[in-house]
Amino acid sequence: MSVPRWVRAIQKVDRLAWYAFHGYEVLRDELLLSWLDARQRSAVIERAYRDQRVYLPGGATFERGLFSWERALLARPEVPRAGRVLLGAAGGGRELKALIERGFEPVAFEPNPILRAGAEQVAREHPGSGAIVLDGVYADLEPAVLAAGPLAALSNRAPYDLVVLGWGSITHVLTRAEQRSLLVAARALAPRAPLITSFFLRPDLGYGGRTEQLRTTLRSVFSALGAPNQRIEPGLAYEAGGGFVYAFSESEVQAIAHEAGYAVVLLESSPFPHALLVPHER
Repeated sequence: MSVPRWVRAIQKVDRLAWYAFHGYEVLRDELLLSWLDARQRSAVIERAYRDQRVYLPGGATFERGLFSWERALLARPEVPRAGRVLLGAAGGGRELKALIERGFEPVAFEPNPILRAGAEQVAREHPGSGAIVLDGVYADLEPAVLAAGPLAALSNRAPYDLVVLGWGSITHVLTRAEQRSLLVAARALAPRAPLITSFFLRPDLGYGGRTEQLRTTLRSVFSALGAPNQRIEPGLAYEAGGGFVYAFSESEVQAIAHEAGYAVVLLESSPFPHALLVPHER
């Protein structure tokens, strides 16, 4: 049975529309990655989460509680059943609430003022938990080890029994040096504690094909025009819902963890990529 001509026309339009939108996405990514500096990228990420009320108490994501893979991680034998938890990028308090209800004492931080207000609300609703919420970013962890910077108070409660990096948050740590510094600082504040993290994941092999050809061409053009960012890491990208992101390969997760003194005891790609790290001594 032959396909009607008008159906074939729709299929062609669909294909052209897909190529056009995909081409736009590549152009958008390369423009933003080539021309914005680190401070501007951070501002874009902050703005992306400004109005995402789903992460606040009462929002859809918050009210879902922990995901199945998060519950499975907390049930692992390497993870303690109680103690003090360093919770980074606490968002609106979804993980904070779950940790409190499991008997942990979370010490959390979150840079986004709107989301932080949600986490602070959770802490207030559990006055006997000892939970506190501070204002800070991952870059503040390194000086916090020496009781300096916005997160200096973290050192007063160290060492921690568990480190949790909020859902997908390390994906917004965009350079290898920053990623390593984050894990090194976490290890210093919690030298014997396991660390739970989740992230975007990409294949170890490059995508290749026409997409990479287009990216290479655009980067050459922008470089000739004087773009300040001449070298762009393979995992860097822009996501409309979250701003700038870094998608790790599995080998990068292993390497960064090893450099910071951790062993990866679990790395799973679904239902959302996540890993459990433990200090080498364990």
